Amino acid sequence: MALRLGIKRPRYANFEIDPDKKGHSKPNSTILDRLAAMGFEPQPGPPLIPASQLLVPVPFIGYVAASDPVDWTDPFESDEFEFVPPEMGDARGRFACKIASDSMMPLLEPHDVCVFQRTEVPKIGHIILFRSKENLVTVKQLKHDGESYLLQPLNPRYQVNPAEGSMLGYLVGIVRERGTQRITIFDSSGILP
Repeated sequence: MALRLGIKRPRYANFEIDPDKKGHSKPNSTILDRLAAMGFEPQPGPPLIPASQLLVPVPFIGYVAASDPVDWTDPFESDEFEFVPPEMGDARGRFACKIASDSMMPLLEPHDVCVFQRTEVPKIGHIILFRSKENLVTVKQLKHDGESYLLQPLNPRYQVNPAEGSMLGYLVGIVRERGTQRITIFDSSGILP
């Protein structure tokens, strides 16, 4: 490289030394012009893929009807993945599904991608993924009436059901596609209605 730039090797080596160390020097405008002629840019350009568009995979269990329970697939046995923003895929135990009904509207709409943090510890007031004793799954808000846990839909057209089974995770992320626009909501402590 020094030969191509028409300078001595020690001078070129000084360009590559850590700027905090003694002996560091910066290329002058002549050297920068020569580098530019070779196709090098003096400053790094913008990334080829904007950071806002980078996505990471999380296990995907498929569509879950928020109004009627459906067959359950263990998320960590799934061979499918959903791609979500990096902050939603950071923690261990995260998985995704898509909503297949309207019982959790206006918060969750059909085809929304929902990211859940796996836990069996009940989180009252949170939106949860719940598995019934019959191994069926639904998405609801977890409530407690002083005696027992209840599964509350947000859409008033649907009825409250007793929570007889186990909590699988709580909602931490929502990804909604509207045409070419992507809307995301994320809260690692859990999304509340």
